[in-house]
Amino acid sequence: MLRLDDCLQQYIKNFEREKINGEQLLHITHQELEELGITRIGHQELILEAVDLLCALNYGLETENLRTLSHKLNASAKNLQNFITGRRRSGHYDGRASRRLPNDFLTSVVDLIGAAKNLLAWLDRSPFVSVTEYSLLKNNIVQLCLELTTIVQQDCTVYETENKILHVCKTLSGICDHIISLSSDSLVSQSAHLEVVHLTNIMPSEGLGMYIKSTYDGLHVITGTTENSPADQCKKIHAGDEVIQVNHQTVVSTEWILCDFTCRRFPLLQPFTAIPGAVSS
Repeated sequence: MLRLDDCLQQYIKNFEREKINGEQLLHITHQELEELGITRIGHQELILEAVDLLCALNYGLETENLRTLSHKLNASAKNLQNFITGRRRSGHYDGRASRRLPNDFLTSVVDLIGAAKNLLAWLDRSPFVSVTEYSLLKNNIVQLCLELTTIVQQDCTVYETENKILHVCKTLSGICDHIISLSSDSLVSQSAHLEVVHLTNIMPSEGLGMYIKSTYDGLHVITGTTENSPADQCKKIHAGDEVIQVNHQTVVSTEWILCDFTCRRFPLLQPFTAIPGAVSS
């Protein structure tokens, strides 16, 4: 909570009073936040977004790679296809007359886009952005997600909407199958790992010499370093690394000062052997 937005600092005492531990925090809901006295929806969303980042790190670090994320997106696309075909087999199907999409249908679309975002978070960083094939696949997935968001807002019958979404789902499945088939490419099966980096000889007037991009889903990705800066001289920071912790506190906002930090190292273009978990430099 200390690293979140200033507007959330007022709630720290609420968490301390109720003795909310880490495990409880990872599973906290809107209702539980309400019971803690956090009634503003915007404040609840800020906390839950930060919790989502913690969950992603806590549960997916050692198993998540391009292949597993492609499998998850493929499964989401096929689940939505099965959902549509199952609805059409129902004796109560009214898609040819109705123009209102059911809530569970929209939920399935949101889940699909969420799975796509997780895959895009990998494809939209080094080393994948520098490989033409992966860059093209990323652009195709982005375009298909944009199509999905447009389709569900169009004024047409549910049946017509479903047909368009079925086409998008089949195309996404084809892309996922292609990524999964690249078994000879080590980039597909390598997971990320944690590495602790200590920066020394920091001059406040000169800064750290790191360029950091904050992504749409709250990640902080290093895009490069300045020559001869503390970040460059440590030889442990590379484009595509993701900042996870600062001074042993997990980063869930943009308000932090770097000294010692933990970064998530993604697969390299050259053969690379990594031990999952934190590696102290």
